[in-house]
Parts: sequence; C-alpha cells; structure tokens
Amino acid sequence: MKDLKLRPEEKLQQLIESGASLVNTIDAATILGYKPNTLRIRASRGCGDLKPVMTGNGAK
Repeated sequence: MKDLKLRPEEKLQQLIESGASLVNTIDAATILGYKPNTLRIRASRGCGDLKPVMTGNGAK
C-alpha cells in the first residue's frame, strides 16, 4: 500500500490520538511548516519553545 502524505493538521491529530509524548524532528517540522534542519538550527541556538530530546537511537 502506498504511503499517503498527511496534511500537517492531520499528522498532528494522528500523533495526539496515538498518545505520543515526543515527536521526531521530521514530524515536528511538518506540523510547524518548517524544514527539519531549520528546527535543528533553532534548537542548537536555543531559539523558540522547542526542547530537543536525544534518544538512544540518535534523533532524526
């Protein structure tokens, strides 16, 4: 089955319904309308309210 691309609000709703407490960088960027690298740069500079969390598998 082919993966369907979800709109940001659909992706957010899916994550909320799944009970996710953490969101990977790609999903966060999609929901917020940024590119993943933009979020990484902002996090490294301490900009904004996002709090990065490193996972054991090396966050995406």
